[in-house]
Amino acid sequence: MKKVSLLILLGFWGLCLTLQSCNKDECTAEHTYIEHTPVFVDIDDIHPEISVESPRPLKKPGKIYFYNDFILINEIHQGIHVIDNSVPSAPNPVSFIKVPGNVDMAVKSNTLYADCYFDLLAIDISDVQNPTLVGRQNDVRDYNDNAEQVLVYYNSDMVTRIEDCGTAGRNTGWFGGVFFQNADQNGVVILPNTIGGSGVGGSGVGGSFARFTISGNHLYTVDERDLTVYDISTVSTPTEVSTINVGWGIETIYPYGNNLFIGSNSGMFIFDNTNPATPFQTAQFAHMTACDPVAVLGDYAYVTLRSGNECQGFTNQLDLIDVKDIYNPKLVESFPMDNPHGVAITTDQTLFICEGDFGLKVFDASDPEKLDNNRIDYKKGLSTYDVIALPNGNLLVIGSDGFYQYDYTNPKNLKEISKISVER
Repeated sequence: MKKVSLLILLGFWGLCLTLQSCNKDECTAEHTYIEHTPVFVDIDDIHPEISVESPRPLKKPGKIYFYNDFILINEIHQGIHVIDNSVPSAPNPVSFIKVPGNVDMAVKSNTLYADCYFDLLAIDISDVQNPTLVGRQNDVRDYNDNAEQVLVYYNSDMVTRIEDCGTAGRNTGWFGGVFFQNADQNGVVILPNTIGGSGVGGSGVGGSFARFTISGNHLYTVDERDLTVYDISTVSTPTEVSTINVGWGIETIYPYGNNLFIGSNSGMFIFDNTNPATPFQTAQFAHMTACDPVAVLGDYAYVTLRSGNECQGFTNQLDLIDVKDIYNPKLVESFPMDNPHGVAITTDQTLFICEGDFGLKVFDASDPEKLDNNRIDYKKGLSTYDVIALPNGNLLVIGSDGFYQYDYTNPKNLKEISKISVER
């Protein structure tokens, strides 16, 4: 087993928005904070079977992946929506693959790789209406196997409550102000080894929040601290060939050319991937603590930094980094943003930035150092989390309110093609 444990200190006690009454005997206030509810499964159920169901509504969408005219959308911790997108104006949900604990996915040669609690699955999707489990690697993450029940993840929800001032912000997902994300009963943190990715080499395409990518016959995953390489020459049997400790707070992985760009909440790491089985680190570019998806084109990396409770930072900006010399990356410029999340850039130098509840922004990046003067479109009134720009001019956007598709052949005037709304 491989242990990927880390204690995350969030230190967030809620925001006192409106004081309703306060005297020496009574004090109540309205507080808004993220509540984390632990989810346990019996030790005998930590390697569950998958099943295939009829399509179900989007309720809590996570990440997106594109493969051979199909859109895969993660339903956080529940499974994967499979959507036939051969006609983008009329996307057709065809099935739902129930995968307990799932967060991410990636595809190569009709084989879908997906995380399932502590396991890595290989699922044959050559018939998308009848996916078949063809391989399983148990226990790619460690857990407390001496317990009768295992904490597999936390459900996180934003809540607003009227509470006593002395207990404000305390709930079952917090322990004395310190939050143990995915911890076992002994307080050992077990973070999801999420699977997904911006694949190359015959695989599909994922968004900038991927923690997994495929290049040729190798699968690369990142967790909170490690980069792990699997040989997938036999697609149904991923075989671990190396694990490299990167640091802490690792969040995303993005392949470009012969390099891997790994985002963390403290900086961006660059790995030379010329030898796919043994990538090695060439440099680290440090930044302020923040979440930071990465996209790369040519000599530049585009890194979004955002604030928020889960990011433990107060910065909202886009960093433009010169990566021509992968041993010596340099900050070129920082551009202020509202709350940037996912990022994508096309070969014709159109840059898309998801701004969370502030919508979707489009920039002409032909002169990267003047991005702030070259915003060419701005879609408001939608919540955006991640984005994939397909070469055919189709833009895939996922957010808390649904899945959008746009025609970006004229990037100055995005045209909405279709939308699948979230069912509240």
